[in-house]
Amino acid sequence: MHILDFLELAGSQAKAGAALAMHQSTVCRSVQLMQQQLQLLPRHGAPICRHGHNACLQHLRLAYREHRLMAGSIRLGTDLLHQSLLLGLEGVQLVPPRFRSAEHWAELVSHGLLDGAIVSSFCLEQLVPVGQAPQWDGLIAMPLGQLTIQLVATTTKAKQVLLPRRGALPLLHQALEWHGLGVAQQPEACQEPSAWLKRARDRNLSIPVCADLLGPGWLTANGLVPLAVQPPLIEQLWLLLPRSAAHSKAARLCLRLLRVRFNRAQTMQDLH
Repeated sequence: MHILDFLELAGSQAKAGAALAMHQSTVCRSVQLMQQQLQLLPRHGAPICRHGHNACLQHLRLAYREHRLMAGSIRLGTDLLHQSLLLGLEGVQLVPPRFRSAEHWAELVSHGLLDGAIVSSFCLEQLVPVGQAPQWDGLIAMPLGQLTIQLVATTTKAKQVLLPRRGALPLLHQALEWHGLGVAQQPEACQEPSAWLKRARDRNLSIPVCADLLGPGWLTANGLVPLAVQPPLIEQLWLLLPRSAAHSKAARLCLRLLRVRFNRAQTMQDLH
């Protein structure tokens, strides 16, 4: 089950193998065995459960979630911009970061592939009124606070911004286009930081970062500088959890630790 879940979350056998520190062939054999035992049929083109889904698998996933939470572990996902919020957090089981729409994150949590996700307001389809949170059946969005997105590039005058596909961050696309900035889309298969940096350098594109979540000296080490003109890009973040698990010990600890980290990031932001 663990291998099948990571395959779904990573997007390919090679990336799942790398995340699990096992050979790609082991991932392939394990998934084939699960498909045979549970009579799963691949769902080509499906956003989640692409390797098959039925009631038996759904019950197993939810039971596996309960087992993780009982053991004090919680499996969380987010994108590259916010992955550093999760690094080293007690009890957090990390998965490969990927840019996804808010609906996609909600489905992954609802189906039990994730126990929670850090979701940005920029991945919503529509703005949420101030003080409110997005709503999904069976889920709860716990507010974390606001952060500022900064655009950085190898020069201060880059004219285009490299972004994930529009479906993953629709409101960020909309905001940048409203401010007159051109947008280039990163291929969905290229989610690693090195792939983003290479394309940005090769094509003189800027990339979005949460500067206050990066380690000291990260921009200098990667030869990047902020754009001379920065559009105001302020995001709201939530921790999306199943209502049934929101009061578990693992979820409450995770939320408390995340808010501590978030407060530190906001303090750094205020100092700047």
